[in-house]
Amino acid sequence: MNRHFSDARYYFRRGFDHLYTGLKEESEPLRRRIMKAMGREMEEEEIEPQSRRERVEYGARRAATRGRRAARKVRRRVERTE
Repeated sequence: MNRHFSDARYYFRRGFDHLYTGLKEESEPLRRRIMKAMGREMEEEEIEPQSRRERVEYGARRAATRGRRAARKVRRRVERTE
């Protein structure tokens, strides 16, 4: 019985990955239009990769970039108040 659960989990995860990828591809034009309307056009590096390893590396780079931006904003605010 245990083998059936592991098989079911494998196929569920695989199906979910395909669903996620398909929805992301279909919604990309809408996302680009919304970002452009908000004045935040997407850069080429902002397009998310497909493999799990690439997604993890992309997430790490994006987190580091956001952290640097947040630190820069805080430094500017502190400089203004002094």
